[in-house]
Amino acid sequence: LHYSCRGTPVVCWNGRSSERGPIMSLPDGQRTVGSHFVADADLAGLLFDCDGTLIDTMPLFYHSWAEVCPQHGLSMSEDDFYGFAGKPLPDIVREMHRAQKGTDATDAFVAAFLAEKKRAHLQAEEKLGAPAPIACVVALARGALARGVPVCLATSGLREHVERHLESAGLADIFNSRLGNVVCAAEVAAGKPAPDIFLEAARRIGADPARCRAFEDGEAGLASAHAAGCHVVDVTSMAGYPSCDGLRRAKQAAEASRAWLSPPGAAAVAVPP
Repeated sequence: LHYSCRGTPVVCWNGRSSERGPIMSLPDGQRTVGSHFVADADLAGLLFDCDGTLIDTMPLFYHSWAEVCPQHGLSMSEDDFYGFAGKPLPDIVREMHRAQKGTDATDAFVAAFLAEKKRAHLQAEEKLGAPAPIACVVALARGALARGVPVCLATSGLREHVERHLESAGLADIFNSRLGNVVCAAEVAAGKPAPDIFLEAARRIGADPARCRAFEDGEAGLASAHAAGCHVVDVTSMAGYPSCDGLRRAKQAAEASRAWLSPPGAAAVAVPP
């Protein structure tokens, strides 16, 4: 909520500043998470997660987790998988090991697990084909560029996977190393849900994070963007988004306990979709 020069409360209706309109909202099912809202006229940049946000990689990635976990004495349900969405891969392996084995995973264990997972993923992709772009979200990125608003990718994925998927999804023209607008978790000190990756993404395009919208699907990513001070948008309720039962259950569970949404002692502000 902002105030006009006359002291009248100004809300945002469909991304535009207005002194009328009952709620702050965005079109096409984009759902604002938290109380921070940036109107279209004030936008300095758009920041996007990749997996499950711009590209429909999540079902393909689940195949490799489900295959490799039992080989290392671990298990991962579909609900678990979507609950981990957004976190860096080594962090997921360590978290599972601690929860299921009661001890901290060694670096060697994590390295061996991820090497096997990478092999399994490549095999699954060869068999099932490359993941498709999520058209409703891609349209937001291309629309922003057409209006002169810069974009940047902030992903927990491995760069080699990310770049290959961007190429196959037809997105390498707007996100690439030449433009310098692809940030991977390995390039920052702490991965999601820490704010580092979105802060770096905003820096790459010369934007104030508080004037950026960050688009995410996973809870860790939403928390990361919120901690970075961005206008946070959950894309999973958008018209045309490829959802599934596991994602819906994980989303419902996460929304019931979002302690990160407000600082200690502060009341949460619910922003309608």
